Amino acid sequence: MIKVYTLAIAVFMSIQLFGQTNDYSVREVKSGLYIPWDMVSAPDGSIWFTQRHGSISRLNPATGVMKQLIFEQNVAINNGEGGMLGLALHPDFPNTPEVFCSYNYYLNGNDYREKLVVYEYNPTTDALTYKRLIVDGIEADVIHNGSRLLISNNKLYMTTGDAADQSFPQNTSSLNGKILRYNLDGTIPSDNPIPGSPVWSFGHRNPQGLTMMGTKLVSSEHGPSNDDEINIIEAGRNYGWPNVEGYCNLPAEVTFCNANNVYEPAKSWTPTIAVCGIEFYTHPLFPQWQNKLLLASLKNQALYVLTFNANQNTIISQVDIPEVSFGRLRDVLAATNGKIYISTSNSNSVNNKVDKIYEIYDPTPSLNTDETIALKNNWVVSPVPAHNSITLQNKSNKGNTEIDLVDMSGKLVKQIQFQGKEMQIDITDLTAGFYYMKIKEKGEISQVLKIQKL
Repeated sequence: MIKVYTLAIAVFMSIQLFGQTNDYSVREVKSGLYIPWDMVSAPDGSIWFTQRHGSISRLNPATGVMKQLIFEQNVAINNGEGGMLGLALHPDFPNTPEVFCSYNYYLNGNDYREKLVVYEYNPTTDALTYKRLIVDGIEADVIHNGSRLLISNNKLYMTTGDAADQSFPQNTSSLNGKILRYNLDGTIPSDNPIPGSPVWSFGHRNPQGLTMMGTKLVSSEHGPSNDDEINIIEAGRNYGWPNVEGYCNLPAEVTFCNANNVYEPAKSWTPTIAVCGIEFYTHPLFPQWQNKLLLASLKNQALYVLTFNANQNTIISQVDIPEVSFGRLRDVLAATNGKIYISTSNSNSVNNKVDKIYEIYDPTPSLNTDETIALKNNWVVSPVPAHNSITLQNKSNKGNTEIDLVDMSGKLVKQIQFQGKEMQIDITDLTAGFYYMKIKEKGEISQVLKIQKL
């Protein structure tokens, strides 16, 4: 069941999800989950996601209907951070119906390890079956197992943690404390920095987020009690752990960094915020977040928006998205339609399935009549945002028009009579926030514009 939070309900629950200072709304899509760890978008608009106890499921975000596609019996949680983790769909899915997944298991009954496998989706049975192995035997532990997957330019990237052994990250013969890179068939790319090795970068502690920012690969990485990191990942680069924590700012760290080609983080947090899933947001649905990095935080229980500098190598500002606080946040997903999904990580056992997936969406009223489609671009408002006045232009010049200016809750603020092709509208008396302009032509709403008063 989908729960849509209205202002009245939110106030009753002491959680204000709709405010006039925001131009987004939040709704619960699915509940009763056990740590939905990694979410990906499918071409049909569905969300595929792992749960740490061993399942891969498909979720219809519009209806909340969920279908479990496989429950992997070999998954072992080990009462820690392990289980069913990273997920990725083949870039030509469903024509190539392959699903990539990483999970933890017991080798020979007592040796905790991690593997990367490929499942195949069968549309007739609507289920996944095991297809092939890419790599297994990666060291695992109660903590620091990674593991996020990402496919970009037909290459598969996988993050691995140090499995609580600090000797692994600086050892390029080990697959732990690394970001690995494979061809989609499981072979090793010929242009990897170490011939015959999947190691793409090393010196990582526990990277649990991975995304592309244009052509740049970006990861989020857990620090110890200090120095959580956002890193720009380059081939063959060393990211310092355990010799360097965060920036190269201590004498011993400077020496190590200079001698080992260490790439300093784009941002570091002390105290830690427990960085997790990340997504570089490019959709125009939320222009205030466009071309910025979205970051889910476990410890601080917030969804952050991070702004890079022009060279995209340093984060210069950080804000959290207000009213998005539902406990520990595990992952963030930007769907192709611009909607944003977040998953929580609050379950303390498999039997305590309290986790949820939420949707952040634009509440602008949608109009789907043929007349609306024909008139969609007739009206333009600028500037957005604005301080004292806005200019409204009518490209069609069809005569008198009535405009309702309403706030985010739908309350009518003022009515405006428009005539001609252009009009200046004074907004100095409005409270700062977002508003809708409902354009009414011939008594019918033909277009809705959004403005922001600073």
